[in-house]
Amino acid sequence: MRFFITSNIKNNPALRILILAILTGCLLYWIGNWFFYHSKFGLSYNKMFLYFFSDPSFPEPLPISQLFEDIHISMFMVIVLCTLLSSLFLQSQKNKFQQTVLILTLFGTGITEVLLSLVIYFISPVFIYAKIFAFLFFQITFLLIFIITLRFYLLGKGETYTEKSLLYTVVLLFSTSAVLFTFLSFFLFISKVGITPQSISEYYLGNPTKFMKPKSLSTLLESTVPHLLVMSVFIFTLIHFILFTTFKGKLLSGILLFSCAFFESTSGLFIRLGVEPFSYIKLISFIGFCVGVLFLSFKVIISVGSSIKS
Repeated sequence: MRFFITSNIKNNPALRILILAILTGCLLYWIGNWFFYHSKFGLSYNKMFLYFFSDPSFPEPLPISQLFEDIHISMFMVIVLCTLLSSLFLQSQKNKFQQTVLILTLFGTGITEVLLSLVIYFISPVFIYAKIFAFLFFQITFLLIFIITLRFYLLGKGETYTEKSLLYTVVLLFSTSAVLFTFLSFFLFISKVGITPQSISEYYLGNPTKFMKPKSLSTLLESTVPHLLVMSVFIFTLIHFILFTTFKGKLLSGILLFSCAFFESTSGLFIRLGVEPFSYIKLISFIGFCVGVLFLSFKVIISVGSSIKS
């Protein structure tokens, strides 16, 4: 995010082209999100009820592991996209108060829409209406910020200055969202894989007595390869924000966090190939990853929070 603070858009056409390409990707996401949401959930109470509870006459809830997996993926997408778009939006020279409100609304509606799936599932289907409203509000806010940002980068006349308090707000929102994401990842791991080496081995190798089939290598690769990419992006962003703190163990924490993410993502392949001791490595690396993300996120939250107050 530092190069956005000191960049001169007018004298750097390559940077402008890169940013416009990123904004084009954001627009494609916004358009695709309408189709995805409509095909998966629908934009009505009845269609969304069917997704969570199937036929109202014979309600059968969505498997909890599938619920957490959907929330896990959606939360990551919302966090990354909101952080990216907000970082570009900071340069738009809008009123500081307006920028703050729009950024808070973007993060708030996006994360609320995702978490409302838990409320619908565990508390009451009546919150389906709130989920639909949050989605629509998120899409509208996303589009508004996109238009303002696009207009600036098309007509921007040179170097700009970003209020540090606004930058700190984005960093604080990302770090807080990272804490939520980590807890969701933990519950997903427990509900899907288990929390013991034996349950981890059974998940990958199967168990005939429990009617569990072994995972195919193609299925594991389809999960492992993109997971390595998204975790790298997530960790890079979090470590990047550690620069805003006085924490001295930046390099070591980055290496350890990347190592935990790598072994957590790839251990399943080794387990499937018959190296069962990797079930211990997967469990330890997953716990290490969660602890590491929480530790660094709280470091950022405390440091940035103090900076905002001062």
